[in-house]
This record gives sequence, structure tokens and C-alpha cells, in this order.
Amino acid sequence: MNIELYPQCQLFKFTILLNYNKEYFIRPEIESRAVNGTVINRAYYSAYSYALLWLEETEKFKPKQKWEFEEKGEKYVSEHQQVRNALKDHNKIKASRKLKDLHDLRKKADYKLSDPLTKNDLDESIEYMNVIFDELKFN
Repeated sequence: MNIELYPQCQLFKFTILLNYNKEYFIRPEIESRAVNGTVINRAYYSAYSYALLWLEETEKFKPKQKWEFEEKGEKYVSEHQQVRNALKDHNKIKASRKLKDLHDLRKKADYKLSDPLTKNDLDESIEYMNVIFDELKFN
């Protein structure tokens, strides 16, 4: 499996490039918060989609759909939470924890538009994404 060819890896590379070049996109009409929020969003989606691919390919994991919970009378668990739980179940505790931390940053970036995003928020999002990619290796 050549992971370099997968869209998840391409998104990871793009996110690194976007973060590196973020100053280029900041203009008087485009505040840094919009650019930084986009980097954080892409960092989360990159890490999440990579973690899901890792679980599917190495652990044969398949997230349950909402109707599958309803059919069994179980409480619904989002696909994102299912992925974090599955990482824990497969002893990838650090990746699970960092994916949760990154998810929280993404929610701040995407849904709390009046909350400022700090340099630390941005740096942490890239760090968490890197940790997830480093911990989840394909054979």
C-alpha cells in the first residue's frame, strides 16, 4: 500500500503547505482568523480521514450508520466519536486523545467565529495532526 497516493496523505501535505504559506492569504479584507480557522479545519479533517483509513485498512473497522443504532435501540454515537473510540480500542490512545483535542480546536475554528484563534491554537492543530500521522503507520 503506497499511502502517498491516497487523498488523505495529499490533504496532509496540502495542510502543511497551507500553514506554511498562510501569511500569503491574509489581506486587509481577509483576516488572519479566517485563514487560521481554515488551516485548523484542514488539519482536523486530514487527521480524521487518515485515522479512519488506518482503522479500515488495518483493523477492518467500519463505522456504524445512524440507522444501525436506531435498529438496535442503541444511543447514537457520531462517526467521529466512533473513530476515536476505535483508536482507543486498538491501543492508539495518544492518537485518540489528539484527535479529540483537534476536534475541539476545529469546533472553535468553525463554529465560534467571534472567538479569536491564537498562534498556539494553530501550532497545536499542526502538532496534533502530525502526532496522529506518526502514530498510525501502515505495514
